[in-house]
Amino acid sequence: MNTRRLLVLLAVLAAIGLPAGALQALCVGRSCDAGTNEAPRVPFCPLDAKLRQLIANGYREGRSADVLGVAGDVPIFTELGGTRIAWPSANADTRVPVVFWGSGVAPGATMPRNVGLDRIAPTVSEILAFDRPFPDVRSGEPIDGVAASSGSPPRLVLLIAWASTGTADLEDYPNGWPYVRSLMEDGVGTLDATTGSLPLDPAATLTTIGTGGLPSQHGITGSFVRNDASGSHAGEVHEALAEGAPVHVIATLADDLEEHADPRTLVGLVAADERDRGLVGGGWYPGQDPVDVVFGDTAAAPLAVDVDLESGYGADAVSDLLGVVLHGGIHRLDRLTREIVRSAERATNRSVLVVVAGTGTSERHRLAMPDTTIVDAVEDTVPGSRRVVEATVAGGVYLDQAVLTETGVTGRVAADAMLDVTSSNGETMMVDAFQGFAVSFSRYC
Repeated sequence: MNTRRLLVLLAVLAAIGLPAGALQALCVGRSCDAGTNEAPRVPFCPLDAKLRQLIANGYREGRSADVLGVAGDVPIFTELGGTRIAWPSANADTRVPVVFWGSGVAPGATMPRNVGLDRIAPTVSEILAFDRPFPDVRSGEPIDGVAASSGSPPRLVLLIAWASTGTADLEDYPNGWPYVRSLMEDGVGTLDATTGSLPLDPAATLTTIGTGGLPSQHGITGSFVRNDASGSHAGEVHEALAEGAPVHVIATLADDLEEHADPRTLVGLVAADERDRGLVGGGWYPGQDPVDVVFGDTAAAPLAVDVDLESGYGADAVSDLLGVVLHGGIHRLDRLTREIVRSAERATNRSVLVVVAGTGTSERHRLAMPDTTIVDAVEDTVPGSRRVVEATVAGGVYLDQAVLTETGVTGRVAADAMLDVTSSNGETMMVDAFQGFAVSFSRYC
């Protein structure tokens, strides 16, 4: 951080009245220099600029974890529902597959590299010739040339998400996804799309697909979020999109279609978990019809889709939207996708737009470490038997504010504890750890 930017940061912090303790927590200026010649540690800013941007895109103040961390050479993961979600690191691979196929896709369309998941919803909107309200609240823009210039809109939009799957998984099994490869060849697709944010938590990236905005905009930053709304649940940590949890800040495409396109629009979701709801949303507008949701094992997804199709999805000229979240290995995902798409083709007389996208690869490195050591180190900073970590997400921990107040422990102490953790070979596991609000001031780095 150069001197001029440091002075600007100090001026901004002073202008908003941030107390001296917060300045110390940020380690700005020489606030961490305890009379030594050692340069103070500046959090977050020394990270690579691209990595900083990905983390900032995945962070929302008031909702994200209180203390965040970036893994070093040894990968770190948080396990949830049998899935290992990787913590951000310098080696993070954000590449995901994205495919558009079927009704409304322009023949001969091409896909540029580095297309973000936030561009899926705007592209579908363009195919449907639907102008969403409040376009400035979303980062995503339509992908040029994908929408056909003429023709009727598809009767059904089928959003199929391959959860915890990224390009690296497809590269590891090049012969394991022949059907999706055929969709890519007949339509348009790429293996070089990107989640656009870190961490690669499916709850966050599914909501990015659904809304057309990044987690910093839609607010579903991970599998757990802190409730930033006022009222009796303010400040509580909840499982994302579950009962009592805060809703996504911006509407999904499905929300907007149901509210502003045609009241006869049908919206459904076939998924395995509440955290998958971000793909279609639901209930964002007061008085909306509830989303038709079926939660169950991925193996039953084709049958659940068939039931929806028999219930009238895609049966008339009003475009309906059906989200499907699939989990499992590449061969299984490809087979289930084929079954679902073929059923949709039959039910709609081939008037179906199919979008297939990955949400980001899970952590599979054989030397990867669970986050338990990190959490234990934070707990060890608190005197007594009370636990201070309310919840853990990939990339950070939520702290019990009441325990912090009672014990006099600060978030900075927790961050320092994370930095002190070493692996079995004595190497530091984290390259950086910092309180979340350091990300909010990243523009001054």
